[in-house]
Amino acid sequence: MRFDLPKFIPGQKIIAVVEPLSLVGLFIYLLAHSWLRWIDPLTDFPKDLYIAWRLAEGDLLYKQLANWYGPLAQLAQGAAFRLFGAGIDTMIWTNIALTAVAVVLVRDIFQMLGNRWSGWLAAVVFLVVFAFGHYLHAAEFNFLAPYAATATYSFVGLLVTLWGLVHHLKSERPWWLGGAGWGLAMAYLDKPEATLAVLGALVIYFSARIIHAARAQRPAVNWRGASGWAWMALAWLAGGFFSLWLPIFCYFWIKGGFRYAVLAANYVPYTMLSNRFLHTAMTAPILQGFWGIDQPWVRFGQQTWSGLTLVLICTVMVVASRIWIRAPKHSLGWWTCPVVAAIAVGLGAWLAEYEAGQWLEIGRAFVFPVILAAAIAVGWSLWAAWTNQANWARLLGLAVVGLAGGLMLVRMILNGRVYHFGFFMMPLAMLWFIHLMVFEAARPNPGARRANRLLPVVFSALTVVGALALARISFNNYAIKNDAVGAGRDRFFTFAPSASMNGVILYLLEEAYKETTPQARTLAVFPEGIAVNYFLRVPTSLTELEFHPVALAYAGPEHVLNELQAHPPECIILFNSNIEQYGALYFGADEASGSHLVWWMGDHYSLAAHAGHTPKTVTRHEIDVLSLGAPRSNEATLLHDAGEPLPPDISSTAASALSK
Repeated sequence: MRFDLPKFIPGQKIIAVVEPLSLVGLFIYLLAHSWLRWIDPLTDFPKDLYIAWRLAEGDLLYKQLANWYGPLAQLAQGAAFRLFGAGIDTMIWTNIALTAVAVVLVRDIFQMLGNRWSGWLAAVVFLVVFAFGHYLHAAEFNFLAPYAATATYSFVGLLVTLWGLVHHLKSERPWWLGGAGWGLAMAYLDKPEATLAVLGALVIYFSARIIHAARAQRPAVNWRGASGWAWMALAWLAGGFFSLWLPIFCYFWIKGGFRYAVLAANYVPYTMLSNRFLHTAMTAPILQGFWGIDQPWVRFGQQTWSGLTLVLICTVMVVASRIWIRAPKHSLGWWTCPVVAAIAVGLGAWLAEYEAGQWLEIGRAFVFPVILAAAIAVGWSLWAAWTNQANWARLLGLAVVGLAGGLMLVRMILNGRVYHFGFFMMPLAMLWFIHLMVFEAARPNPGARRANRLLPVVFSALTVVGALALARISFNNYAIKNDAVGAGRDRFFTFAPSASMNGVILYLLEEAYKETTPQARTLAVFPEGIAVNYFLRVPTSLTELEFHPVALAYAGPEHVLNELQAHPPECIILFNSNIEQYGALYFGADEASGSHLVWWMGDHYSLAAHAGHTPKTVTRHEIDVLSLGAPRSNEATLLHDAGEPLPPDISSTAASALSK
């Protein structure tokens, strides 16, 4: 089955060279102007660094290393560390390669849906807005140093599936379905959001293909012939899936036995269906905020209003452009001026609303329009397949990509922010919606004036302007990240202390360990600080790697306490991290934030050092270094005590840095 692609403008050979080179140049430019500034020094990304290092050293995932997500990304990064050595540079170059693959897939998918221009525009927006986005001080929502590698790996798995489906739709070669199955395995072994999107895309694709195969010889309906095609297609899909899933399963089987392999290779559905995960998702304050269930009706109203505004603007633009396209050469009258002016004013007012302080919320405007448009595309494609319309294949391609993009937004229906998890959940949906506007709504009619073919260019220009407005925020953040952290292969740049204390805190935690307990062979940092373990190359004796309230809720407070009792680390560092976003004033404030852990430490550890501001200061960064062993008489009451301050015991270098 083949479908024709729209022709592009003259100069195909020149454009065929210039277009990919421009993307390569843009990629290099973005890399150069953000080099080593994508990393958060203290949270999330260092967890991937630590897991990769320990996997390269022979530790077992899920047995010795707790992980909230599927195993594929961690195993890939562990293999890279084993081959090329442990270092941030290894991780970054691996992620650069993965991002390049994502750009190629995005470009090819949208080129198949439209033309070379649509593929180029999609790749540009993806690079500028999502791959290199840095909209907050938390530098963990981009493709180069994400908060979790499973996010980017699963997104690439989704793209691989869509890439295989659109190519199979064009060429009918069955091995493309094998590629789609391989992408399904990538998503399945990484993250549930992408898994849901992949399954939805496969269901609509197979449904439409079976309907079309059965209805190809109207009026008779040959379901038996269609089922034969379906079984063959499913065999290729399953072959692709198991070609990746089975080696992962065998790896875990060899490492830890059959039951361990079953759990590890199916970890995504296991965690999603577990009662603990569902309970945490519904009760943890930060997750309620991220998912929008803390104020569902307020957020629903905000997103609906933003979405309807976008739909209204797009409708006016489309209607006005279609009227203009159909106008004969001599009938282009005075009425076109107020129409164009109304469009410009409406669009300008809408953009001004976000420019006034809500640019980062612009992603929420795409959620409901995308879901609505995807539902229409799915229904239209199924009807086209049933009625055997000539354009059924093109409609099915649009429906498959649109449905996948819409399903990626399920988690963001009440909170569609591009600057948090939106960096991997929103790209496909936003790019698909832009494609609809630029290359479907503005598609010239046969016989239209030659000048009207520039309408897609005009709409594309508006898209690029919006992308550049978001890029400006990112580059402003990159420009002030000039404080070097680490050395050698682990060197990167972060904010100055006046903007973010994370870099200073990381340095202080390292100094506290070096100057008080350098002989300790195991170390644990509470509530979060696995970065210290990685940079010092000192492992922890615990499987759990984070201890803020959400992490404790996932793991279970009693489980963490049992681990401490069974495998106490030789050194523990407590520091007063700001965990208000997790619903607690400080670590140990109540049972949900680890008070029972602090009391246990007070009974089994002695205080090796303390440094920090007095409790009366506004900003507190107290650090307690604990050494395994019976405490002196009054030390248990002094640990993390908000009453009298202890004199600093850490060297003057660390103490002076702390006081700045």
